[in-house]
Amino acid sequence: MAIVKATYTKSRGGAKASIRYIEHRPGKDGEKVTRILFGSDGGMGRWQAYSLIDEAGKGSYFYRFAISPDPTHEDTGKDLVLRQVTEQTMLKLEEQLQRAVSWVAAEHNDHAPHRHVHVVAVVPGRLQVRDFQAMRQTATEAALEQRKHRDLVREQQEQDREEAQWER
Repeated sequence: MAIVKATYTKSRGGAKASIRYIEHRPGKDGEKVTRILFGSDGGMGRWQAYSLIDEAGKGSYFYRFAISPDPTHEDTGKDLVLRQVTEQTMLKLEEQLQRAVSWVAAEHNDHAPHRHVHVVAVVPGRLQVRDFQAMRQTATEAALEQRKHRDLVREQQEQDREEAQWER
């Protein structure tokens, strides 16, 4: 099952610090790394991400999510498209809240044994347990669907190669 961890802050400064972290967290050996930020509309720059925070309504909560497919059952080949898993998970959150959620994310696949995505989301209020459960379920289902598709494609390619060898 995928993991969805969350913390939150009401501080705009804290949310901006989270954006700097997800974009520039050092790599495994401490080397400087700049990651690509993205949101529901595709790639974005840090200043666009800051605008999401600056334009957030009064009383907004800034949630920091880490979304990580299970490396032993879902991301076994370290080949899942984590951006798609993230997009589906955040769409589910919007569905749960029945409103659009602004968010920015970055993939972290270079410093830990498990690949994951960090998300900073602007939410109009506190999330409930059922919201997190729905996000976790969606992330798991999205990852398993991708795993199934990728494994089928790989098996078909192997079968095609074997058949091609017999035709020689």
